[in-house]
Amino acid sequence: MSAHYIRGGLVIDPKHGLDEPSDLLVIDGRIAALAKPKSLEKRAKEVGAGLIDAKGLIVCPGFVDLNARLGEPGADPSECIASGSAAAAAGGFTSIACMPSFGTINDNAFITDYFLRNARETALVRLFPVGAVTQGSRGEALAEIGSMHSAGVVALADDGRPIMDSYLMRKALEYAKAFGLPIFSFPQDRYLVGKGMIDEGVQSCKLGLRGIPAAAEEIMVARDIVLVRHTDGRLHLSSISVKGALNAIREAKASGVKITAETNPQYFTLTSNDVTTYDARFKCFPPLRGKEHVDAVIDALADGTLDAIATAHTPLSPSSKDMVFEHAEPGMPGFETALPLALSLVSRGKLTIERMVHLLTYGPAKALGLRGLGEIHQGGPADIVAFDPDGEIVPVTKTSPYFGRKLKGRVMFTMVGGRIAFDAQGKEDR
Repeated sequence: MSAHYIRGGLVIDPKHGLDEPSDLLVIDGRIAALAKPKSLEKRAKEVGAGLIDAKGLIVCPGFVDLNARLGEPGADPSECIASGSAAAAAGGFTSIACMPSFGTINDNAFITDYFLRNARETALVRLFPVGAVTQGSRGEALAEIGSMHSAGVVALADDGRPIMDSYLMRKALEYAKAFGLPIFSFPQDRYLVGKGMIDEGVQSCKLGLRGIPAAAEEIMVARDIVLVRHTDGRLHLSSISVKGALNAIREAKASGVKITAETNPQYFTLTSNDVTTYDARFKCFPPLRGKEHVDAVIDALADGTLDAIATAHTPLSPSSKDMVFEHAEPGMPGFETALPLALSLVSRGKLTIERMVHLLTYGPAKALGLRGLGEIHQGGPADIVAFDPDGEIVPVTKTSPYFGRKLKGRVMFTMVGGRIAFDAQGKEDR
């Protein structure tokens, strides 16, 4: 029997309205007890639980990421399932939805099974494969949705590749509905995006770089809302970055349309003005937007229009960024900085700490249908993170636009199924 006694932390669990000092007893991978401070000491001694001192820390459910890419199978050797999941654990993430289109595209049961077998052998956190909507993510014909569902995918996405064919998107929503799977849409009109690489506006004119209009996102969000209303399917909108799209999502939810949506940290912490030096670390897709859009994203996180903060973690080698802006790869790592960037909204008074925790835990778990995750309850899985909101980190990943900056918010330990996957003191359960 393995056991841990987490003592002295401020436990926050938005699902159950918990926000008070509490102790946790974890036995054999599950939460055996949750009670007032020091009331579990006797029982902890009886079961020989190892003590974890959480004094001064916030203890909450492990973070759930709806949008991450790992370098396996068949992608950049700078990251694999083992190293990627270790980075996720260090960032406080205990569950990750793994996008299908980084490396070998997961569009059939064989790839799904291969991924899950590797995950069981090497992953430090829970990995949930997302299958492609269309064959090769080419947007031409549906992938093997039924067999991928049987193999274990939890959602479908042509991540980073918008499905332009409205008829095909309709059929995907209808077919996925039969298996209870959500479609993750990356809402960008490919024809309006064209060869654009930054936000269309004053900055794109100044820098002489082709722009991507906000309308490219707004149009596709509006289309997908119409289609999900027509099909009654499950739709999740990924990487939302513009005000018009957020207004459409807000109105759709108010009218009863069943959709969920997320944004990524760069869209509430950076603006298109950060691209002035042609630094390719700031290149992402969709592009960084102007202040009006950033403010709208922050408001949408606070008022419930957005259901989750997802990392959009993309592992890229330094060489893929160390080139002229036009030719550099879009994307940035996200595990390392998600917590401190989200906490920056709390310190600015834009979000409560409870709302921030919700956006990283129960909100994404509910959107993906992961029952029992993203929450702390007796008998539930012991997926737990403890962090110091005043602790500082300096990101070390050189492809990150936050590299070298001092950020507040440090993960102190991450527990997955009762096993310590990360400890800032260097102690882990293997």
